[in-house]
Amino acid sequence: MKYNFVAGLLALLTLSTPALAQEETFFKGKDITLSVGVGPGGGYDTYARLFARHLGRHVPGNPNVVVKNEPGAGSLRLAVRLYNAARKDGTELALIPSSVALEPLFGNSDAQFETGKFLWVGNLDSDVSSCGVWKHANVKSWEDLKTREIVFGATGPSAITAIHPNVMAALVGIKIKVIAGYAGTRDINIAMQRGEVDATCGMYMSTIRSQYKPNVENGELSILMTFGKQRTPDFPNVPSLFELVKPGEDRQLADLIFGADAIGRPITAPPGLAPERVATLRKAFDATVADPDYLAEAAKIGLSVTSMNGAELQKTFAAFYETPKPVVEKAQKAMGR
Repeated sequence: MKYNFVAGLLALLTLSTPALAQEETFFKGKDITLSVGVGPGGGYDTYARLFARHLGRHVPGNPNVVVKNEPGAGSLRLAVRLYNAARKDGTELALIPSSVALEPLFGNSDAQFETGKFLWVGNLDSDVSSCGVWKHANVKSWEDLKTREIVFGATGPSAITAIHPNVMAALVGIKIKVIAGYAGTRDINIAMQRGEVDATCGMYMSTIRSQYKPNVENGELSILMTFGKQRTPDFPNVPSLFELVKPGEDRQLADLIFGADAIGRPITAPPGLAPERVATLRKAFDATVADPDYLAEAAKIGLSVTSMNGAELQKTFAAFYETPKPVVEKAQKAMGR
């Protein structure tokens, strides 16, 4: 869902004058920390820093917005900290991958949070993810992996860099190995160039366009498979996994795991914020993603912006938790849990 600039401004004006003055008094002179659960230089970090450069203008009191990298367990550590230990006043936000937000659904005992109790502020982009392989692996297509094994780099078991290759392998019958522990996609890319690993998943089209286009154009990086419902215009000759899965539970499993790509860059606040503070942050989000300066900078660095507001994002996450139990159990098995 895209926003127009006028709609974003009107949303801000719906705050009553006393409430607006109170919010301005609270935020004036303060810092808002926007934490990212991966290292610097990757797609999540790039989106977070773009958003942070413009958000402060749309929050009453014009606070400073600071990006903080908190890599660990594929962003799970950040999600747990935000939920249980963050300040509950609107000065701490986080960009948390949708895969991490779904970890309680898959029975991860380390996911000490309830997704529905996070106060989702908005989603910066809906995108299509993919898996890519470095040239030294000498892999021409995903079908080559039916007879040989390659190594995928990942951040942590709760990240799509680990989940996507495991589920892909289970659904289409290929041989892979996943090595976790990297700080972010940038570190995995460096590891591929060094020959430590052969491939990675979790590469969004926006990230490829903004950061890895030269690697694709010179033949260093080849895209094996994409995970949208149809083939992406960026790689029309590369199959989507949805072309290959069987109908029934396999298709439902794909919808569950890869449908979360529609929530490409979600931002949340911890539970426990006052309703008026949540309204302030959501309205500031709407105004930011409609800001012409924000949109111009996104276009300049090659980032797509297809946003979703906080209320819609809250409902979308809730819908995933209505997935039939047999499909969830099959997903857990595919992920190796």
